Amino acid sequence: MIALMTVCLLSASELPLVFVTPDSAQSANNVRIQPQLPEPGQTLIFNNHQPDLWYAPAAAIPEGDAIRIWYQRVCKSEKEYSDQRTLCVGELRGDQWSLPAFDSTTPAWGGPNNVVMRRSPHKPTWGGFNVFQLLRVGEFYRMLYWDQPELPAEAGAMVAESKDGVTWEKRSGTVFTEHNDAYTLIHKDDEYILYQTALEPWPDKPYPDNIDKFKRVLCVRTSPDLLTWTPQEIFLRPDKDDAPETEFYLLKVFSYGGKYAGLIMKYYGDPKLPNKHSGILKYELIVSDDARTWQRPFRDTDLGFWSYADPFTIGDKMHFVIWKDGGMNTITYRQSGLTAVVAEGEGSFVTTPFALPASGLTLNADARDGWIEVQLADESGAPLDSVRARIGNENGTRLPISLSEETVKKFAGKPCTLRITMGRAKLFAIAATP
Repeated sequence: MIALMTVCLLSASELPLVFVTPDSAQSANNVRIQPQLPEPGQTLIFNNHQPDLWYAPAAAIPEGDAIRIWYQRVCKSEKEYSDQRTLCVGELRGDQWSLPAFDSTTPAWGGPNNVVMRRSPHKPTWGGFNVFQLLRVGEFYRMLYWDQPELPAEAGAMVAESKDGVTWEKRSGTVFTEHNDAYTLIHKDDEYILYQTALEPWPDKPYPDNIDKFKRVLCVRTSPDLLTWTPQEIFLRPDKDDAPETEFYLLKVFSYGGKYAGLIMKYYGDPKLPNKHSGILKYELIVSDDARTWQRPFRDTDLGFWSYADPFTIGDKMHFVIWKDGGMNTITYRQSGLTAVVAEGEGSFVTTPFALPASGLTLNADARDGWIEVQLADESGAPLDSVRARIGNENGTRLPISLSEETVKKFAGKPCTLRITMGRAKLFAIAATP
């Protein structure tokens, strides 16, 4: 079973206060934290119905005034073996997408030469040139990717390093070689955490597929340097509340709202395709305080997307870059809008403690068809004065709330909470007034 962890707040949280885990809304009455569905973004690369060509995002990292997006270009019909799988880079500035030319030569498919890495010249013993997990750690970019090293070694995870994200130095050999190129990577507290799919025996598998009698589950392993890794430790598997045929194919983890969010790619065997890989997938948001122990409060919501790349911010929108129909698109959320406290009727709750800013507070909220009322309180939730600030029929990421200036001045810098009553509204976050 997945372990559930309740955190005792020993000090005030920092703003913005984002509602991620269930304990973000305390003393909840007729409200609940819910994941939100994304809105369409823009098409970055369109695939003109070419079945043997597809583009898969690998990483998205801010670089100067641009978001640099690494992606894999796969085209099995390319004549040269080294052209069939390449790692490329594009740049997004606002809504302007461009392909920088890193080399004056023209690639086989034409256009700017934005290739930053090519596969090894050897046919892989298992898997392929894929799963590029890029991180910027200190002054360097570091990458864990799957490829075939010099024969006769087994294909496996390999390491590369770069000063600019364009020119990469590959280390020789592999760092692990399980026949499993399904993993994602984060860097936290001076160590690398790898979330990897593992296979468990499943003799009575309901719908046998391409890996008959095995179940896909999630394991974790860590490394101080990407080179030496702890053994796989299974930490999350489907339980009795999941559909009997559920498997966990992949987990993407990223920092969100001072905590961690994860996207599980859930896989379901297809009874219409015996002994074949199924195409039935759903996508679940899970949450954690520490990126180790996870809660699944949103298992009934299918977000409808998954990505190897971290989300990024442009303007007041959070973006994910995703694979879609062989091409590459973005989907968007409002800032801090992945989750929200939602009241369909009238409800109330108390926030976790935070340090009250002297400048006052704003709400990131959608109350177009409703209202939100806020009262300043102490750490236990007891009101500090009688002022109840109210907004109604408004929608915005920085809606000002008029608290008592005298009370704000008196308690500025001290741990406080908000008692919030709301009706037909969504509250995404609470922030300091700029």
